Amino acid sequence: MSGCSLFYTKPEVVIVRPPYEPIPNALDKDFFSSQTGDLIGHYPYDWLQVNLENNPELQDITEVYTDAKRANALVLEEIPGGAELRRKVERDGLIAVAEESIQLRLKKNRTFQVTKQPEKFETGGIEYSSYEYATTAQGGTLKHRVICVSTVVRYYELAMVQLRLNNDNTGYLENFRLLQSVIASLEGTTRVILAPVAPK
Repeated sequence: MSGCSLFYTKPEVVIVRPPYEPIPNALDKDFFSSQTGDLIGHYPYDWLQVNLENNPELQDITEVYTDAKRANALVLEEIPGGAELRRKVERDGLIAVAEESIQLRLKKNRTFQVTKQPEKFETGGIEYSSYEYATTAQGGTLKHRVICVSTVVRYYELAMVQLRLNNDNTGYLENFRLLQSVIASLEGTTRVILAPVAPK
């Protein structure tokens, strides 16, 4: 794990405006939801749900939707919220969930590289954290964005990932705007209450 520091260094935390503008009327009228139903939202219009049964590589993933070309995917995954992570969230907010997500990805994918450090942003009065990363594909680089959110008792990440390269070098930006649209549709999210800082 010592080599992981080459790809990721802990950032200084700042709260920013949502980094991407949502796309109007971009979402389907139907919903996706977490397994327990504590987080729901709309997926992009006309995207298709992927059957996750009998696929051990996807056993930790709750929902996956892809576009008709199977070039991009929206992935919902629960981040296990053990006692240590909960303590970090109480101290640092949802940045701690983003950092946990990064560590989990580093273990799974050697070509993973953070391209935009974790940051907090607010939409509709709810706090989120997000980061962007890249993976290497034959012929180029795939670009992805992850947002992390809390419900009352669970933490989730919602990722917009490129599955294959396309001819448009800026196509990933539409993905990131689509993800921002999905974020605005989420229900069940809650604010994270930070532990008070003891006076020095």
